[in-house]
Amino acid sequence: MTGLDRREFLAAAAGGVLAGVVPLDVAASETAGATLGRRAARALRAAVRGRVYLPRTPGYNAARLVYNTRYDGTRPEAVVRPVDTRDVAALVRWANRFDERLVARSGGHSYAGYSTTARGVVVDLSRVSGVRVANGRASVGAGTQLIDLYAALARRGLVVPGGSCPSVGIAGLALGGGHGLSGRRFGLTSDNLVAATIVTADGRVRHISAGREEDLYWACRGGGGGNFGIVTSLTFQAHRARGAAWFFISWPWGAASEAFDAWQRLAPHAPPALTSIFSLATTGGSGPPRVSASGQFFGSEAALRRLIRPLTRVGGARLSTGRSSMMALALRWAGCVDEGVRACHTRGTRPGGRMPREAFYAKSDYFGRPLPPRARRRMIQWVERRQRTPSLGAGALLFDAYGGAYNRPAADATAFVHRDMLFSLQYYAAGGPAGASRAWANGVRRALRPFASGQAYQNYIDPDLGGWQRAYYGSNLPRLRDIKQRYDPDFRFRFAQAIPPAG
Repeated sequence: MTGLDRREFLAAAAGGVLAGVVPLDVAASETAGATLGRRAARALRAAVRGRVYLPRTPGYNAARLVYNTRYDGTRPEAVVRPVDTRDVAALVRWANRFDERLVARSGGHSYAGYSTTARGVVVDLSRVSGVRVANGRASVGAGTQLIDLYAALARRGLVVPGGSCPSVGIAGLALGGGHGLSGRRFGLTSDNLVAATIVTADGRVRHISAGREEDLYWACRGGGGGNFGIVTSLTFQAHRARGAAWFFISWPWGAASEAFDAWQRLAPHAPPALTSIFSLATTGGSGPPRVSASGQFFGSEAALRRLIRPLTRVGGARLSTGRSSMMALALRWAGCVDEGVRACHTRGTRPGGRMPREAFYAKSDYFGRPLPPRARRRMIQWVERRQRTPSLGAGALLFDAYGGAYNRPAADATAFVHRDMLFSLQYYAAGGPAGASRAWANGVRRALRPFASGQAYQNYIDPDLGGWQRAYYGSNLPRLRDIKQRYDPDFRFRFAQAIPPAG
């Protein structure tokens, strides 16, 4: 879901669904957590220069929160904010000494809450941030939020492709893939990763690239955040881009099937300069759900209008287009075009941040073939079902077109295996009872399962997904497990869906 889609979706739902609702899963996630012994706590404070937050100490309750309010009840043994790579290496050595679990947190947006833990220590990388640009490359601290990366690059007429939610942390996004509105032109975020600094389970600081520790570098380009160590900095190839054209189009709900068919015939096969997203979403009120598409095009507004003509031929189409700077586009897709960069941060994480934290539930699928009429009817019926009962919460189906630069590398060129797909689908539910949101997302996914590829996007990590290892990593899984065995044989970096060592 783009930031724009998310903000519109939640705003529409707020009137009857989200306001005053208890966050999803809070009761289920309320865990007192373990407590560090005094000796371990003293050693932890002595090991790092950054702040250490322990339960019952000032600042702990704010420091432990992640983006998704479903996990507000999770209480880590400690939250540590290291100031640099040296601090992170000291933390890993401390964890080895006391046999403690470490969980890295870049932006805290893990869909399954894997950037927090009730049995271990959270390594909050928010202070390990900043952007340095030289020779067409951007060196970025792991805790840098996307909107700050985009702002730093835009001042130099550059872009690195990434997602649209502005407060997502760069490390988590890049390590699992990273698609967004510049992706079909410039590739995944991970495709543009040319080097990184990572602290592995032995406490060593490693500098990885295509010519240095190549296997670990390969694994960090799509192998998922938190699997192979704690990444503290990333270097990306940046691309010259000062602006692009954009479009937004909507149709009457009765045209939803025809509109989607026009989109799936166009968007994955369009010139790489165009990236597009299609959305079916409830509105949280009376009347029909909403059907729309949006996109970004590296070309003229006139050429964009000609290119998307098949979409405007669907009855009742309402089209808006324009051309903007890359910074204005980043703000547009983030849903804060009228508020500015400061407001695009999550409330409480940066001064002036206004983006609210959310309670949501999501999962994903990939599709390698167009959806036939029967499949389109099913997804429309499931959105209508959600719309008819606003008290159950809001729901959306969000499709990202692939093709273009996404599909150019071979499936084994990086750890990201989903190279031959037409589009991805995110099932997204917010508000209402937790059980209802989970049931809706799982139900619509089951309904579309006969038409899906069996693959799923590791950045939309899903704790309910069976066969997740193959779904996320496919034929690259054996190599990833071998690399895990080499760099983390004792499974120091583990969570419910962590890649296990080969041994």
